[in-house]
Amino acid sequence: MNQMLNSHITTIIFDFGGVLLNLDKQKCIEAFQQLGCDTIGELIDNYKQKGLFLMFEEGKISNDEFFAELKKMVGPNITNTQLMNAYISFLTGLPQKKLDLILELHKKYKILMLSNINQFIFEYCLKKYFDVNGHTLSDYFDKTYLSYQLGVCKPDRKIYDMMIADSHLIPDQCFYIDDGAANIEVAKQYGFNCYQAKINEDFTHLFI
Repeated sequence: MNQMLNSHITTIIFDFGGVLLNLDKQKCIEAFQQLGCDTIGELIDNYKQKGLFLMFEEGKISNDEFFAELKKMVGPNITNTQLMNAYISFLTGLPQKKLDLILELHKKYKILMLSNINQFIFEYCLKKYFDVNGHTLSDYFDKTYLSYQLGVCKPDRKIYDMMIADSHLIPDQCFYIDDGAANIEVAKQYGFNCYQAKINEDFTHLFI
């Protein structure tokens, strides 16, 4: 087993998008371009969003408010279904291999999710990837810490403070995987054992 996951590790913390969930920013940009909008690329990012998309991830606006504002950017003749389909083109899949790995790890470790994510994307992924094949989210994670529910995004220290306090974590006993350099840097300041995953990396070698 990887030396970073040594005997004193009790908790494994996963980022979601870019670590578990594969992302493709360019697909999303192209989908919106086909709807006649060329500015989405300035607002979306693999690590932290901007403007309207950041407000959505921080839970400052609802699903309906988000798509109403998005329609203003794209054009009134575009339907909500078209907007939703363009938006979820950002998501390119969650490999079953990673889900199976988490189920296996959960037999031995506390498993947490710490993610910058909005309500629409999370609920979509919940139905598509977790609440299927007889499983529920709790089979995979003891608890999820989601930016839209907590009102703050990584790398703001507040979201780490909330997770640490709520789950009574000892950072030195935690192994944290994220693909964002800024997020990893803050986690290291707390004393977490960290691994920065490459985008869409198959990181299962860490646990062999």
